Amino acid sequence: WECQVPVFTSGYVKSMETQERWGWHKEQLEAFEHGSFVEWVLRKLGVMLMSTLAFFLITSVTSLIVRVLTSSGVVLMFPLFTCFRSLGMPGANERILSLSYPWIGSARVAIANRHVHPQSHLVWAHVTKIILYYVMYEACQAAWSVVLYAKSIPEALPVWIYGFAMIWEYFSMVFVRSALSAHFFPRLTFLYFLLYHIYFYSIPYGYFDVALIPLFLFMLHAMLYTILGLEAPNAARGVVNVECPREVYNRLSWHEPVAALPAEWTMFLPLNSRLSPLHDRVSDTPTNDANNNDRWEGDGNAAAG
Repeated sequence: WECQVPVFTSGYVKSMETQERWGWHKEQLEAFEHGSFVEWVLRKLGVMLMSTLAFFLITSVTSLIVRVLTSSGVVLMFPLFTCFRSLGMPGANERILSLSYPWIGSARVAIANRHVHPQSHLVWAHVTKIILYYVMYEACQAAWSVVLYAKSIPEALPVWIYGFAMIWEYFSMVFVRSALSAHFFPRLTFLYFLLYHIYFYSIPYGYFDVALIPLFLFMLHAMLYTILGLEAPNAARGVVNVECPREVYNRLSWHEPVAALPAEWTMFLPLNSRLSPLHDRVSDTPTNDANNNDRWEGDGNAAAG
């Protein structure tokens, strides 16, 4: 490193290897070493607020792009299966895709029956949506990094943070299926994210890139524990199975067609229902006891299924 100016004056240092520049000014550094107790408390409250805001913004925009990639990206499978059939490959039946992704399959069936527009319009509409949302996702990274990481940081640090959030989202979508995992994994990832950003906001220039290594290791530990310690035992007990792929879910107060996806804003609704396997449910049927008094069998959870 080559220092350009003395410490505690405005200036910067530059890495001759990576060409990164680390700038500072006198007031910024003195704020971490001087000030009253009230200023210290307010600064710590600001650190907590900024860390929580960063977690909300980064995970929200990441979950949105993952949902769009999952819902609209599958549209490319249909023309791909069409190419397979034209090449004479057996088993390339679109019926399987239509049943797996009804919001695409039902639209293709309606287009084939009514001939309002060709099938390619549906494909290109979803592809355009994917491109637009991904550009918006990248724009959010660039814009929010200026606000959330508004100081000299290692190169590509926001990219690593967003990458970790993407891993968390895909892991939750694929592996987090039991009630214990849904309660444990999001809270632990929030704790790890919060601890890293408390360190980031509390120190003017720390080992931010090196601190990503223990963050990744703790994240890996949480994912392994979720699979081996929570999901595997619940799958062995039959809590998570073919009939009940997810133990907890978000139950809406209105009817949603099977061939439609819920609106994006439903991602922010908390989980409110717990699903039990079909053979474990007890119907709420009235029976008569010895005194001919009506009573009800089962509990309120049976209705949630």
